[in-house]
Amino acid sequence: MAKPGKTKQVKGVDIVIILLVTVLLLFGLVALLNVLSDPFDGTEVGLEGFLSRLNLEYFNRQLVSILISLAIAVPIAILDYDKYKPFVKMAYIVTCAMLVLLLVVKVNTRGVFGWYKIGTSRSFQPSEIGKVVLLVALSKFVSEAYDRRGHFNNFWDVLQSVVLFAVPFVLVLRQPDLGTAMVFAAIYIGVVFAARISWLYILGGATLSAISLPLIYRYLLDRDQKARIRVFLDPTLDLEGDGYNVLKSKELVGSGGMFGKGFFTPGTLAQKKYVPERQTDFIFSSIAEGLGFVGAMILILLFFLLLLRILLVARRSKDMFGRCLCVGTVAMMGFHVFENIGMNMGLLPVTGIPLPLISYGGSNVMATLITIAMVLSVNYRAYNRGQIT
Repeated sequence: MAKPGKTKQVKGVDIVIILLVTVLLLFGLVALLNVLSDPFDGTEVGLEGFLSRLNLEYFNRQLVSILISLAIAVPIAILDYDKYKPFVKMAYIVTCAMLVLLLVVKVNTRGVFGWYKIGTSRSFQPSEIGKVVLLVALSKFVSEAYDRRGHFNNFWDVLQSVVLFAVPFVLVLRQPDLGTAMVFAAIYIGVVFAARISWLYILGGATLSAISLPLIYRYLLDRDQKARIRVFLDPTLDLEGDGYNVLKSKELVGSGGMFGKGFFTPGTLAQKKYVPERQTDFIFSSIAEGLGFVGAMILILLFFLLLLRILLVARRSKDMFGRCLCVGTVAMMGFHVFENIGMNMGLLPVTGIPLPLISYGGSNVMATLITIAMVLSVNYRAYNRGQIT
């Protein structure tokens, strides 16, 4: 007879996480089809008429990206996460080298030098994979320091971890990609928090950050990034750019009402390109228009359950490396969800951060699925090492 609490486990595989990720991926594919369809006008007859309105180009690209990402993520989930460690140093060096090269080559995409072009229709964003590399590198360093001393409060250890984080952080900030750099910061905070860093360091870091913010604003942010912050405070300052995007996104969110206008239905503004970047940065506003407050809350609930489940895996793991990987994943994904939804509703500045597993973009899908795979590996090993009773 199975013991209580094991009904959701099949030999250490967390079925709940897999189901939640699957639902979110399918949700994203449907939302992508909806927002990029030719506007429905009610004259569509039968299945043929419905299919004639669909734009499958981005759907097919996203589906291919998901399949490629799964082909990479599944072996990572099967592999013991301790086996990642020998490759961390080289991966970190290669990632930083790619970020440096971007600043030299300077291929401009939407005002950011952050992508390598692949052919005519695809691109690769190394900072997305950089999130995964930074997460593993920090988790390895912090956990090893913790294992040596029984704590992570040695000043030299903390200083080295800051340098490890600061190098890719500054390189991404210089692209300039403030949003992704903020995700790097969230990962760092999540990992050191998992290692139970002293509150003295937390208070010191918060104080130093508050003091340095004016300097970062003045010397590290470029003109466009500064403008985005000013537009966040007053969207009317830029009615042809970010201010326009925010105002239109807020209108789209509000137009959905309680239950929304529905997907693939006449009268939806998202299909009429009412909001720019409607398949990436502002896809949440189209979801809110189609499914209303109730549908948007269901989507947020799915993310909440996924993050909560990953925290449960972190709690199960008695190994500090595995715990840091899980908490860092929650910090990364949680920041993405919080910032993306916040900027769609005009509550946070526009930073170009996608909604994980939902927004169009192969690099982000790959990074997210790889981190989920690492969490599944941590859970599987915790289960088979007898850490889960």
